[in-house]
Amino acid sequence: MSEDPIVVTTRTSWFSRLGAAFGGILTGLGLVLAGIILLAWNEGRSVQSIRTNNEGVRAVASVSATRVDPVHEGRLIHVTAPASATGRLRDADLGLEADGLSLGRKVQYFQWVETSRSEKRVRLGGGEETITTYSYDRQWVDTPQDSSRFQQSDGHQNPVPNLKSTVFAADRATLGAYSADAAVLNQITPEAPLTPTAQDAAMAAAALSRPVRVVENALYVGRDSAAPEPGDMRIHYATAPQNMVLSVIAAQTGGLLKPYSTKAGAPLLMVHTGAVAADQMFAQAKAANQTLSWILRGVGLVVLMVAVGMILGPLGVLADVLPFLGSIVRVGTGLVAGLTGLVLAALTIASAWIVYRPVIAIGLVVVAGAVVAFLIWRARGRGAKA
Repeated sequence: MSEDPIVVTTRTSWFSRLGAAFGGILTGLGLVLAGIILLAWNEGRSVQSIRTNNEGVRAVASVSATRVDPVHEGRLIHVTAPASATGRLRDADLGLEADGLSLGRKVQYFQWVETSRSEKRVRLGGGEETITTYSYDRQWVDTPQDSSRFQQSDGHQNPVPNLKSTVFAADRATLGAYSADAAVLNQITPEAPLTPTAQDAAMAAAALSRPVRVVENALYVGRDSAAPEPGDMRIHYATAPQNMVLSVIAAQTGGLLKPYSTKAGAPLLMVHTGAVAADQMFAQAKAANQTLSWILRGVGLVVLMVAVGMILGPLGVLADVLPFLGSIVRVGTGLVAGLTGLVLAALTIASAWIVYRPVIAIGLVVVAGAVVAFLIWRARGRGAKA
């Protein structure tokens, strides 16, 4: 149930805004550096991933899980087999136990949540008025909310939860004749729902010193699930069951599957559920690397655009003496920030390619030079005819 919103109005003088805008120049310069570092690092990371992937494609050998062949000792192998672990998995906090390769605990919290909406108005003379509306609602969330940071924490306190979502993996498992440790098992996502028992609820109640019972296939921590209160929790469990088929690409080390040390410098270890061929696993890794590379390039570009916008920020504040003029100036500085950020990103990526991909970079420079030379030649030819 939401409460009546709280409206807070703040006014900032033109001189204060101007001082903050000039202070933002330093932040903007720092963000420019951060954006350049992110873009350059991403290109190096992408190239290392590509080289690691290519090295793995050339080196991997698909083997049978029925026996450990000494011929492949220390080499990169691909093996597919049902995995089983000895012993039982245990939630160390609540005492719940289960069979499987890994046990996942997902915790949801019933808490106060603050949302805010702001509207800014520039007044004649450059001053600014900000009207912020804060609203509060109680709802189920996956991430705890820090009520001490709320605009109005009184009446909206959230108890600090003593449980978090986590995964408990088996220490060791076997894949046919091979064995795998936490390096492999930690890459398995528990997805098979597990319904707690009344005994599990009793153990959780003793551990938390709070009422706990099973509600809708989950442990409900609180007095009444029909009328939840801030601090109540819902705990869902899932497992990666025994005999789940795993496809693993790793180094064969005395029968143990371990990360493979590549010449590219990055360790190589791939784990997929189900029977997946080696070439398909490498293809998926390649696609994932490309997706991540473009996401980070986009993030770096946005950081540079925002940074340049902050550097140009004082121009808009100076023009805000006449609000309509400030709006016009901001449109111009926004365009400049966008174009400048795009140029800086392109130059950074091009420079990184010279370091990490010199052959491709030189080829692109040659092609670009040829295009420019052709355009100049055409322009001169038309000029001579005229």
